Amino acid sequence: MNLKIYLFLVLLTNAFVTVAQTPLYLNFVSHNEITDSLDYANSASDFNYIKPKVKEICDTINSLHAKYNMQLDANFIFGCLHFDDAATSSDDLIEWASNSDYIDVDGHNHFSPFANPYNYADLAYLLDSAGVSLYHHILGGVAYATMDVGGIHIQESWTQYSTPKAGFTFTDFIWQADIIWGTATPGHVADYTTFGIWKPAGADSPAEFGTHDPSATLSAIGGGCKDDVGFNLNAQTFQLNHTTAEIIQNIKNIADGIQTIPSGPNDFYTMNMLFNFRDIPRIPHFADSIATIIRGVQPYVDAGKIVWATLGEKYDLWYATHSDPNDYFNVDCTAIPLGSTEVESPQKVVVFPNPTSGQITIADERILPDAEVIIFDLLGAPLRKWVFNDGIFDISALGKGIYLLQIRQDNQLFVQKIIRQ
Repeated sequence: MNLKIYLFLVLLTNAFVTVAQTPLYLNFVSHNEITDSLDYANSASDFNYIKPKVKEICDTINSLHAKYNMQLDANFIFGCLHFDDAATSSDDLIEWASNSDYIDVDGHNHFSPFANPYNYADLAYLLDSAGVSLYHHILGGVAYATMDVGGIHIQESWTQYSTPKAGFTFTDFIWQADIIWGTATPGHVADYTTFGIWKPAGADSPAEFGTHDPSATLSAIGGGCKDDVGFNLNAQTFQLNHTTAEIIQNIKNIADGIQTIPSGPNDFYTMNMLFNFRDIPRIPHFADSIATIIRGVQPYVDAGKIVWATLGEKYDLWYATHSDPNDYFNVDCTAIPLGSTEVESPQKVVVFPNPTSGQITIADERILPDAEVIIFDLLGAPLRKWVFNDGIFDISALGKGIYLLQIRQDNQLFVQKIIRQ
């Protein structure tokens, strides 16, 4: 374990002595893409244009003690090697950033046989060549997809790096991941948005990926409700998907929502805020906006509702407190009572019989037709979902235990514990 991870765990343990909260483990993550319009790898002017803007973000995160995973594709790493004395000076951007107590540098990759002949093993080789030590082997941004591009079949499987892989270009370099983050479906139309950490059983389907396999070697870290806190420019409208004020409020709503869920021994709510390098020049005062967000959630950090942690720190914290390979936490974003600021605080709903041997009736005139009804287990995993109709629901297929009933309609949220006996 490296020194900054060790110090993080010591400080976090001491903090929990005085703060009794179920925290949201939060960090910033950035990507650059091989398709970015700036030619970082080959144009000194393009690289020198973006470098001070990225450094300003890093300085902001360092000074305000947030946490950040800077995930880089090959083109930006080559820019650092070509134009920033990477590997020959510790003052180059990415080596300096990776030595910070608040920033980790990882790889980010989408393989293309035409524009990007590098995979994650190649990125690990390039980062090592640039003087960056990878304390964890992280997959940052992996699509679950099989694609045919120009007659070539490409597979970007969620879990393909759970076994050692050779580089596409640097074929003598072998690399294996221990953390996977950023899982997405093709076109990012339905990203895998869960909190927690687990070991995926496979990648043949989203269900298999979300199933915990105690014998697996690769751990997935969930991004939580990352779509609610994304800070990027919409390619169609050229408007921010969320304003800075909306992001602050959404983060607070999520942290507050977590406190309303019955706590369990494996609670581990992980979330990140993602931004892209391509948006940095297009959004004025980008670093100032990041600073505003950090300061905006600082009261929640002080209260213990939010803990800043890089992906590697989340991984180390989980395994420092969960030695049983059967332990895991995988909770969908929809399990958290959140929504906009207009959503009322969760209310109790009339349900009988409770305890029940299998059938429950929701007899509450406040519930409207077509309201969404979901049953969660105490880990927050959704088990059954219905549309409210006659108010009678059969949960006899569930085992004996305590469950959470959630009803959402318009600007109202109802939550009630259910005992299945």
